[in-house]
Amino acid sequence: MFENLIGQDSIKKQLNTGIQQARLPHSLLFSGEDYSGKMTAALELARAISCNTENAPWDCNCRSCRDHRVMNNPDLLLLGRRYFLEEIKASAELLNRSRANFSVYMFIRNVRKLLKRFEPVIWEGQEKKLSKYSGTLSSVSELLEQLDPEKELMEENALKKYLDDITNQIRTLIPAVPATTPIDQIRNISKWAHRTSSGKAKIVIIEKADTLLEGSANSLLKILEEPPPHVSFILITDRKGSIIQTIRSRVRNFEFTPRSADTSRLILEKLFRHEESSLSLNQFFQSWSDTDYNFISAHIRLFMDSCFTGASIRDLDDLFLYFDKNKSKEDLKRFLRLLSDELRLRYVEDPDLISTVQGQQLVNEIQIEINKCLSNSQIYNQSSLFLLESLFYNVREKYEAFCK
Repeated sequence: MFENLIGQDSIKKQLNTGIQQARLPHSLLFSGEDYSGKMTAALELARAISCNTENAPWDCNCRSCRDHRVMNNPDLLLLGRRYFLEEIKASAELLNRSRANFSVYMFIRNVRKLLKRFEPVIWEGQEKKLSKYSGTLSSVSELLEQLDPEKELMEENALKKYLDDITNQIRTLIPAVPATTPIDQIRNISKWAHRTSSGKAKIVIIEKADTLLEGSANSLLKILEEPPPHVSFILITDRKGSIIQTIRSRVRNFEFTPRSADTSRLILEKLFRHEESSLSLNQFFQSWSDTDYNFISAHIRLFMDSCFTGASIRDLDDLFLYFDKNKSKEDLKRFLRLLSDELRLRYVEDPDLISTVQGQQLVNEIQIEINKCLSNSQIYNQSSLFLLESLFYNVREKYEAFCK
């Protein structure tokens, strides 16, 4: 088991030992940077504890493992957002290029990571919200059924058209995944968890667990305190400190280390067949985004310069117009990540910042403002345009205070 998780040897050893000794708790937290393998480990753990044979090898032929390999097991629920489009586009290109059996599995699994967010049991009582997506959901599901890892692939041109069709349709589904898992969905999975199942285990995986609002977090806390014996909860986060303490005290944390350059290169070579790539995993998936990274990167330095030099906010009109038209929270997250990188670079290069206590304090305060901006976007769904304008004035105010 865990054959498809590259690196993270310590985590794999801990999980293997826990499974073999039947001592793995039912509430777990996988924390660490994006692209560190948390979701891969969670899905493999879900397959392993549901397996009806010993050792749960990847090619196990039990019914549960067959369903898990194509992410079609009814005893698995997924909630929360992730970088769906980038994963699906990257795996579609790989399948089109390689036509290999493993790439069929990868594409099916990446599309179902999205479709799993629309399981009817999760949306009970909220069917009206889901109704306008039902046609697309049915269409994508039916198309996906045409792809079978055990059967011969369609011919080259037909495959390309097929992959383009699915990729275009899933674009309309992604915005329907809630920015933060609502309390209704937490209550629904709690009811689902207490129902009996014909399978060996039920597993709930919640990504972006740090974005749960107070009501959802408290509702989740109730079931984490006394989970049914056949149900496991795996929470995933890249911001462990943002999860409320009462939840953190009830889960066992597994800290995933950042992928090194060598490990990232190995992943791109083995999984995506990119030979001698110098890209980090973050850069690789960025390249599959619809986000205009050239535009964003060009405005990072301008944003910081405008804050520090007292230039007019009108100099940033193009940037604000971009975020006014583009409602993607992921784009703002990427902008803020690059802004943090720029801040760190200035800290190292500017002797007034790195050599004084006041300079270090300024950098810390600006980073806190950036983090606050991200939280208000991801958790409270505030307007990207409003948040960026607020960030601009807050950073400028702190810099002016530093200069006095």
